[in-house]
Amino acid sequence: MYTTTFYSFKGGVGRTMAMVNAAVDLAKRGRRVLAVDFDLEAPGLESFEMLRPTEKTPGIVDFVRRYLETGQAPDAAEFIYELRQAGQDGGGLWVMPAGSQKRDYGVRFRDIDWAELYEKHDGYLLFEDLKAQWEKVIRADWVLVDSRTGHTDTGGVCTRQLPDAVVVVFFPNEQNLRGLTKVVREIRAEAETPRKKQIALHFVMSNVPDLDDEDEILRKQIEAFRKELSMDRDPVIVHRYDSLALLNQAVFIRDRPKSRLASEYRTVIEKIVSGNLSDRDGALSYVRGSVRRPRWHRSAFRDSPQDRDRKLEQIEKEHANDGEVLYQVAELYDDQRRQTDAARLFDRAIEIGCREPDALLHRARARTQHDDSAGATRDAMRVLESDSAHPWQVREALELAAVPVETLIETVGIQSLDAMDRSFVGAELGKRGKKDVGVAILESIEHDSELPEVARWHAIHNLSLLYLSSGRCEAAVALLARQERTVDDMAIVDAFNYGMALWGATGTLRQEPFRRVVELARAKENETEGANFSQCLAVASWAVDESENAEENLHLSRQTIETTPASPTLSCWRYTEVSREEFLEDLGEIEALIKGDDSRKPRFMTAARSE
Repeated sequence: MYTTTFYSFKGGVGRTMAMVNAAVDLAKRGRRVLAVDFDLEAPGLESFEMLRPTEKTPGIVDFVRRYLETGQAPDAAEFIYELRQAGQDGGGLWVMPAGSQKRDYGVRFRDIDWAELYEKHDGYLLFEDLKAQWEKVIRADWVLVDSRTGHTDTGGVCTRQLPDAVVVVFFPNEQNLRGLTKVVREIRAEAETPRKKQIALHFVMSNVPDLDDEDEILRKQIEAFRKELSMDRDPVIVHRYDSLALLNQAVFIRDRPKSRLASEYRTVIEKIVSGNLSDRDGALSYVRGSVRRPRWHRSAFRDSPQDRDRKLEQIEKEHANDGEVLYQVAELYDDQRRQTDAARLFDRAIEIGCREPDALLHRARARTQHDDSAGATRDAMRVLESDSAHPWQVREALELAAVPVETLIETVGIQSLDAMDRSFVGAELGKRGKKDVGVAILESIEHDSELPEVARWHAIHNLSLLYLSSGRCEAAVALLARQERTVDDMAIVDAFNYGMALWGATGTLRQEPFRRVVELARAKENETEGANFSQCLAVASWAVDESENAEENLHLSRQTIETTPASPTLSCWRYTEVSREEFLEDLGEIEALIKGDDSRKPRFMTAARSE
């Protein structure tokens, strides 16, 4: 159970409206919610039509008075009523009102001496008992408390004893700032008491005019509030909303869910939920805000390492049977290089039904490292049986699955991808050594007569690269030639690959494709294409006897590869991605070729002969 108090120093800022919308939203999410009206001087919950009881129900005032009369904590169930059909997916909404609204309510309320209740009648223990009853009777996930305004006798009950969090709602003027400074300081001081109670604070600037701030009046006020109240970030803003529906006290989350006010209330609710690690959404919000994002965006990194570890342990414990939550925590551990903890939680998540591809792939990788090929294959095939895996997840699953190519390309994971994604997967597999699977995928695309032209071109391009990298020059020639076009119709990439394929297939250099490459390159004279482009142009220029141009492009290629960040780069000398050192080695061999060493041949041709 997580208790959140909505507090404002002054009235008229929409505090109760915000709390009611939060209560209804949480109940719709499947949470069991208790709304408590502790604004005893001016009760407001029952003024909302959907929160009205079918019969008069006693509340907080009556609960306290009976305790003072009997000396025993009453049964809280007598002071709470349920709102039927307010919740969804197992959720529900209950209300504990301020008190029975009879004519003498004001007298009964004023007769309670709250200071004496605490000093002489164990008032603190009374409300601790009431909290325990809320959890036992309602089995509440959330308790939302609507607190009185100002500095009052009951203020400490609502803002310090009962809550795990306080939502401070305010209008940005000097009066609110002065009043809130003392209240906020007292709430934070609870952490220094023997109870060492850490109460989360959420700040909501409400009823803000939606006007131009040319003179930065609002910005200056926000900065003043941030400084005086020691906020670590800007408050959530709820703008003034002019609608007659407010006169009827409509619950905007339910009645007008597409309105701006409902959207802003949802922002407030998400902020509250994110602080409750016992709530599934709160746990996911905390963990997701900490995985693979820039450090300054990571919610968990605002905590000390000790607090972060404590919170993650709490999430593990409270969500021990929630596969998705455990999977997200495992990802965070993996991100932090806590592989043992990550592996343990990935296993647990999968065991209780999590089918997230990342969890399965993580375990498949671990099993591969431990020479458990059969186990890795089972996990990889589970990914390939899903129609929701991303292309890169499909690619990795194909790498890890030790099954026949024919079986792999018929899996749901492959078939559910569009042609462009399949082309990407096939090309990436070729780069990673599974050329047979990559070729099979790309050939299936290339033969599909109904494909869009751009998808077909990508498939043909990637397939020709795989053929060449495998030394299958004849297949590359046939592929590029059967597109019913002449060399003069080819794009620069296809013309170069066709020329290299012919050279490898026949052992004879044909100038026509390379002349096409040089001509098209001149049209791109002022464009920079990278080290591979200059390398290809050096070879093409040499092939058409333009040795000076060949040497210039060779120099440019070497200069480019040496001045860019080291990463795998496609080399036309091998038709595979290579390291910087290997690329420079290939440039050395091309230089020897340009200078007249006719014995030099591209390495992909040599590899083909050796195979």
